Order: sequence, then structure tokens, then C-alpha cells
Amino acid sequence: MRYNRKKFIKRGLQLGTLLTVPNLLEYCSTYTPSHRNVGQYGDDPIRNAEWIGLKSPILKALNVGITAPNPHNTQAWKFRIESDLELLLFVDEKRLLPQTDPSGRQIHIGQGCFLEHLRIGANKIGYNTKITLFPEGEYTYQDSGKKPVAKVVLEKDENLEKDVLFNAILNRATNRSIYEGNLIQEEEFQKILSRSRIRFSSLKFINSTENLNKYKEFLKKAFEIETNTYSKHEESRAWFRYNDEEIYKFRDGISLRGNGLSGAKLWMVENFFLKEGQEIWHSESNRKGGIDIFIDQIESTKALVLFKTKENSMKDWIQVGMDYARFQLSLTESGLVMQPLSQILQEYPEMDSLRKELDTSEKIVKNEKIQMIVRLGRSGYKFLSPRRDPKSMIL
Repeated sequence: MRYNRKKFIKRGLQLGTLLTVPNLLEYCSTYTPSHRNVGQYGDDPIRNAEWIGLKSPILKALNVGITAPNPHNTQAWKFRIESDLELLLFVDEKRLLPQTDPSGRQIHIGQGCFLEHLRIGANKIGYNTKITLFPEGEYTYQDSGKKPVAKVVLEKDENLEKDVLFNAILNRATNRSIYEGNLIQEEEFQKILSRSRIRFSSLKFINSTENLNKYKEFLKKAFEIETNTYSKHEESRAWFRYNDEEIYKFRDGISLRGNGLSGAKLWMVENFFLKEGQEIWHSESNRKGGIDIFIDQIESTKALVLFKTKENSMKDWIQVGMDYARFQLSLTESGLVMQPLSQILQEYPEMDSLRKELDTSEKIVKNEKIQMIVRLGRSGYKFLSPRRDPKSMIL
């Protein structure tokens, strides 16, 4: 009977059925999404900043900054407030990803995303933003957190041209659900690109079925490598939040909701398959289940975009993060969604061979680097990953 019940639940998970289970109905009806930022004003980070007592311009802008995308939702930011108009941004060295991001490249892309969101937030309240990278000099990965990533200075400007992307911040989210509808067209991409005003990266748009299929195989293999490499998969477990209670207690990390699961599928996975503990997390069935979900996501891709830079310095990482943030906001404004696919770009030994194969396919030369790969699509799914209390990030 146990085997048959398990088969039945798995079949139900695949079909999205079992919607009449009383527990499931109760579960689905009582869930209410919490706000991304701390505060009572929905997802408006400026009003929420005021509500929790962050009244100076730099603190309001900071609260917009932390809505930015960042790897594994670690929110690896900490700040030293220098005045009402100045702050220093540091990497929070306690929130690094040494297994999957041993160079700190992805963490620094997240720093760039923060700076761009902050810039847009400051613009909303009438301030220009001057950003100086590495004001105390560059540093190594080992010294992350000791020297600032950037110094930010706000300057009041009564004649400031407003950034059209602020409203998209309220709805921006990484969307890992199954995408629907038609392929994204070149005209749609060009519209997004023109509004995002990319400054530091070159972007490659891929939307033909033949080319998409080639990249899909790369991406699937990379995810399998990471999932089946114990130390890398264990790092994800450390950041995984198993249910709503954990999501809104810790207000960081990754989750099933953040991975695009909802309704019947979410309920069944939480209640029958995924329980806390290393043994279950690393079990063959759990790893296979995660890979199957990822494959379904990848197969629904409606376009891919590659972000590439001519060099691969820490400065490049931060600047591509700024571009990435603006691209996602422009895409959000267009009613589309996207998901980063970083596994194949990561720099650890088990991934080296496949990453080099992709680089060869893309004719990457000298110091060039593919910094980001994202899939684009259309989806009605919405989940805004919460953010920690900004006061906890201030030194």
C-alpha cells in the first residue's frame, strides 16, 4: 500500500490533481503573501522605509536597493551610514557562497544590482547618485567585507529627469515557474533593450527553436552536475527555506515558492517529499525530483539572453549587475518574466569542462566572460521573495 500511495501522489504531482484534498484546500485558502520589504505599505519600499523610521534620503534609497535580485537571495549586503546623504556598501562575508561561487563573481553581480536599485530609488525622491567603486582600493575574495565595494553620495537635483523604471521595482521578481505562450520576438527584446539603457555589457538574444534546444542541453547538464555534486548541493540546502514559516522568519534564502511551485504541487512536495535533513535532501529521489522540475522549467523557455563582458574583473562583475538589474526592470515593465541560469557559468572544478565547452561554442576569446544567462517568458505566477529588516544590515 505504501508503494501504491507514493505512486499515486507522484502521479498527482505530475498532473497537478488532488485539488479536493481538504488539507490542500485549507492550505491554499489561508496563504497570504507577505511584503517584500519590512513595513505596512505593501511593496512600496520608500513608504515602508518611512514607516519603520528610516527617514533620511540615504536610508530610503537603501530600502529600495535591497529589493534587488541577488544570488540565492543571500542579501549579502552591509552598510556603514556616513551621513544622511552618504553610505559605504560592503559585501557581507557571512553570506558568501564559497562552493558555487568561489571567486565571489555572482555575489558582486548582486552588489551591482543593489547599487542600480538604490540609484533608481534615489532618483524617485529627487536625488542624483554618485557611485565610487572601491573607494579604499580593490580587494581579494578573502578580504570580502573588510573594504567597501562602493561609496554612494546623493545630491539633490530639482530638475532631475525621472527614471521610468521605478514602478517596475514594486513588482520585480525572479520567476522560475513554467512559462506559457509564444516565443519572445525580436521586437519585444529590442523594446526592452532600448528602455533598459545597458551601459557595460553586450547582450545576445536567442529565440529560434533550433538554437534554444542547443542551449537547453547545456543548461540541463550543468544543473545535473551541481545537483549531483554533494558540496554544491549542500550549500543550497543551507539556504533552503522549507515552508512559509521559515520563509518569513528568515526572510532570505531559496524556497519552493521561489522556485515557481504553488497550489497542489507545492502542497504535495512540502507534505510528502521534501522534509528537513541532509539525508532526505541528498537522496536520489529528491535530487531527481529537483532535476525534473528544472527540466520542465527549461523546456518552457521562450527566449534566452546572454550577458557578456570584454573583461572579467571585479569591477566588471559589479557593472554587469547594474545592467542586469535595469534589464530585468525593463522586462518587468513589459509584462514579461525571467530567471537566471547561473550553474553553467560557475567556476569550480566539476563545472570547468562543460563551461569551457560553452565558451568554445560562443567563441569566447581572451578575457571575455559570459556573466549571466537568463531565460525569458510569460507567466501569471507571482511570488516576491521577502527581504530582511534593513536595520540589521547597517553596521
